[in-house]
Amino acid sequence: MHSHIHHHASSQSKILIVFLLNAAITLAEFIGGLLSNSLALLSDAVHNLQDTLAIGISYGARALSRKPANTRFTFGYHRAEILSAFINMSILIVIAFFLVREAWERFQNPEIPVLSIMLPVAFIGLFGNALSIFFLKMDKDHSLNIRSAFLHLFYDTLSSVAVILAALGAWLWEWTWIDPAVTLVIAIFMIISSVKVLKSSLRILLNGTPEDLHLDEIVQKLETIDDITNIHHVHIWNISESTRAFCCEAIIDDQLLSKTSPIREKMLSLLKDYHIDHLTVQFETECDDERVIHT
Repeated sequence: MHSHIHHHASSQSKILIVFLLNAAITLAEFIGGLLSNSLALLSDAVHNLQDTLAIGISYGARALSRKPANTRFTFGYHRAEILSAFINMSILIVIAFFLVREAWERFQNPEIPVLSIMLPVAFIGLFGNALSIFFLKMDKDHSLNIRSAFLHLFYDTLSSVAVILAALGAWLWEWTWIDPAVTLVIAIFMIISSVKVLKSSLRILLNGTPEDLHLDEIVQKLETIDDITNIHHVHIWNISESTRAFCCEAIIDDQLLSKTSPIREKMLSLLKDYHIDHLTVQFETECDDERVIHT
């Protein structure tokens, strides 16, 4: 438990550092874009502003998820991180379509900006984004929330590279088309990768069965336990990204309620093979006239 708390606090500090870094990058790119008359740099600044806000949401959600359960939120606040991931990916997809539109407009109305300002500011943005990725790289596989923030930063870095390539292309060969072309490629990759995280977070928010589990298989295994004749009204869902719950009704042989505890323990032991930690079961028994008695 101590290790988990320490890891959570460490991740939280990293998110705060990344938030401050991106806020500074955004300000620098806005100023640089205005001074250099660079639409690419201003677009990247808007992208960074959206990402800074998204990282702020991630920070707040991660802090909220640490609050203990109470009478109003009996499962706790773990899903705050899942909701944050969903919002972040939704924002990223909107940004991607915005970049597609901007790229199309740049194809039609190409401009060469003031490169002496554009290039240094773009390199500052690249350095800051790369540093942010370094901070979150170790934690991105442990949380959908951090993974969504990491993806924001990853595509920020690609955007900075695109701005630099566009500037160099315009400077060396007067390639005005390279900026919108690279921007378009980045936007497409943003949409593809964001949809995966969006689907995972949406499945959890809608209490969907975890993607790697097969409900029929689990029910069949539970029905092999002694005294259990039927499992029905089954529900499996994620309370949080790492915590799963199982709820069902089980028809068992007629016996005292006090004798059902070993059956429940066998069920829980089997469910742990599927990384399910929470079990709620209502035991029932059939009567001669096919009615069911609930315990």
